[in-house]
Amino acid sequence: MSKVIILNFPTHGCINPLLATVTELVKRGERIVYYCTEEFRNKIEQTGAEFRPYKGLINNYKLKNYDNLFEGLKRILEMTIDKLEYNLEEIRQENPDCIIHDSLCTWGKFTASILGIPAVNLMHSYPITNSSISLTAHSIPLLIKIGLYKFSNKFRKHDVKSLIKKRYNINLSISDVLINEEDINIVYTSKQMALSIYHMENTYRFVGPSLFFKNEQNNFPFDKLRDKSVIYISLGTLHNKNSDFYRKCLKAFSNKKYYIVISVGFKTNLDEFKNIPKNFLIMQSVPQQKLLGYVDLFITHAGMNSVNEAICSGVPMLLLPHHLEQEMIARRVEEMGLGLKMNIKNISPEKLYKYSSQLISDSNFKNQALKFKAIFESEEKISHVKASDEIFTYCKY
Repeated sequence: MSKVIILNFPTHGCINPLLATVTELVKRGERIVYYCTEEFRNKIEQTGAEFRPYKGLINNYKLKNYDNLFEGLKRILEMTIDKLEYNLEEIRQENPDCIIHDSLCTWGKFTASILGIPAVNLMHSYPITNSSISLTAHSIPLLIKIGLYKFSNKFRKHDVKSLIKKRYNINLSISDVLINEEDINIVYTSKQMALSIYHMENTYRFVGPSLFFKNEQNNFPFDKLRDKSVIYISLGTLHNKNSDFYRKCLKAFSNKKYYIVISVGFKTNLDEFKNIPKNFLIMQSVPQQKLLGYVDLFITHAGMNSVNEAICSGVPMLLLPHHLEQEMIARRVEEMGLGLKMNIKNISPEKLYKYSSQLISDSNFKNQALKFKAIFESEEKISHVKASDEIFTYCKY
C-alpha cells in the first residue's frame, strides 16, 4: 500500500470530477490523505479518504467578480503562498509516495516539486496552454492584463513570484496558474470533446466524464414537469449571482409554452423575484444530474462538469460562456452540433426566446445529443478506472 496526498482547490467544480477516482484508489487499497477546506469534508469522506482541513489564512475562493479571470489568477497566487506556508511541513512529515492535485491547485504542483516526488494533475476542464489560447473576446483582455503585470515594476519586490522564488527556489510561470501541467494530466471528459491541438500533446489523457453524485436528491417536485416542454437554466456555482440575467429569463419565457426551471444559487435571495409566472420554478438548488433527464434544453454557463452532465443526459444546450475556458468548451459543443453559443453580455429576452425555440424545434440538435449521449455514458462508467490505471502506471506503485 502506498500513501497518496491529494491537494484540491476548494470549489465544487474542481472537486466533483475527482471523487469517483479517489473512491477507486481507496478500493484498490491505497491510503489517501485528502486536503481541502471544511466545506467539502462530507463529500470527501464519502470516498473513504482521510480528510485533512487546510491550515492557513485564505481558505476560500471568494472574488468580487468571478467573471474576471485575471482577478481569479491573483487570488490563486495568494492562496498558493498561504497553503505552502501553513501546510508544506506537515505534508513533508507524512512522507507521501505521490501527490495528486487538480489543475487550479498551484500549491499542489509546487509541493510535489519541493518534495521531489511524482505528481499527477487531475483536470476538471480543458488545458489552457499557449497553443490552445486563441484571440477571442475573452482572451484579449486577459492577455493584455498579464502583459501589463509582467512589465510593471509596481509589485516587483513583493509580488508572489518573487516570494516563491526566495522561499522555495521555484520560478513561477503563468502556466503554473492556468494549468499546473505535470508529466501526466488526466482530463475528465470524452476524447470527443478534445480540441485537435490536444492530440499532439501526449501528456493529456482524456478518460471520459466523471459524475459522482448521480443519485443526489433534494425533494425536487418532478411531478410539475410531467407532459411539459422544459427548459432548465443554471449559471453554475461561481457565476450564479446574476439577478439581471434571471429577470431577462422571466421576461423571455413568461406565460409561454415552455416550463422554466431556474437554479439561482445561495447568493441570490428568492424574494428578489415578485409575481413569478405559473410556468416558472425558481430554486436556489436543484438535483441537476437527475433533473437533466427531464428537460428539453439546458441554458448553461458552459462549465465542463455541466456540459458533461448534459451530454450524458442527451440534452441540447444554449451556452453562455463567462471566460476563456468556457468559451473554448462552448465552441467545441457548437462544433459537435449539440448547441448554440451566445454572448451573455449582449443577451436580450427576445434572443433568449428565439435561440431556445430553435434548439428545441430543430430535431438535428436532439439527434446529435442522443448520438453523443451513448458515447459519453459508456465512457463515464469506466472513467474512474481508467484514471486510476493511469495513476498507478505513472507512479509505479
